Amino acid sequence: MIYELEKNQFDKIAHLLENELINLEVIAVARGYNPGWIFVDNIQSPKTAMIWSRGIEGFYFIGDANNTDFNSSVNDFIDKVITQRANKLGLNTFEFSGTSKEWDKTLKRVFHSRNMYESKQYVYKHNGLQECTIKEYDLTVDYIMKRVDKELLDDSNYDMSFVKDAILEWWDSFEDFLNNGVGFCIIHDNKAVCSCVTSFTDGASMESHIVTHESYRKKGLATVAVSEYLRECKIININPYWDCMQKNYGSRALAEKLGYTLSFEYALYEFDLK
Repeated sequence: MIYELEKNQFDKIAHLLENELINLEVIAVARGYNPGWIFVDNIQSPKTAMIWSRGIEGFYFIGDANNTDFNSSVNDFIDKVITQRANKLGLNTFEFSGTSKEWDKTLKRVFHSRNMYESKQYVYKHNGLQECTIKEYDLTVDYIMKRVDKELLDDSNYDMSFVKDAILEWWDSFEDFLNNGVGFCIIHDNKAVCSCVTSFTDGASMESHIVTHESYRKKGLATVAVSEYLRECKIININPYWDCMQKNYGSRALAEKLGYTLSFEYALYEFDLK
């Protein structure tokens, strides 16, 4: 059987989060910072969990990869429960990953009858941030850098819709973001055109989401925004975290340019829901 935990029960899977290859996205949901669902084999004493992150719109499998009861139930649970929920959210695929090589083997075996697509994700971390010097990049006079705070989000003199949309991809509310994350944006002609905001956090590390308006790309704005974000992380002693697709060469190049180093990679799977 598979059961869903209420949010006030999420701490019951704390002991399953002690694997060094567990993504920040997983911990952020489990600790209640970011929105998501958690499904387990046993509510009182879970050995295995399947965590859904609303921001990623995907699932992560953690804990005992050889839990026969859980593994034998998961296909039916996806077809009868997850598919309905996904459809209500406009999703028609099941995207997921494991948190170990053992999980990769299990997932391929459990879902062998599904037509799965496999890709790779890279996780970067910024080791030694406190000791490094973050290069400063200048903006031309027609661009200005702004910290994303309540005052700016409420300021009618600026069109902040671009940043607001970016925040709500990951957070339940602007208040949740402001209480738990940091962000910077670049403004041109009174309109936000590039932003770097916290997408996930566990209280000690922060993942950032960088987006530049299509009309303003290839101008180096993302480099400037992320470097400002890193300076803030250094000040507040937060560990920066970066997760991107292996084939997203632009994202990887930007991370490496700004001092991030590859920490680990993991497999990402996907199949169509019935």
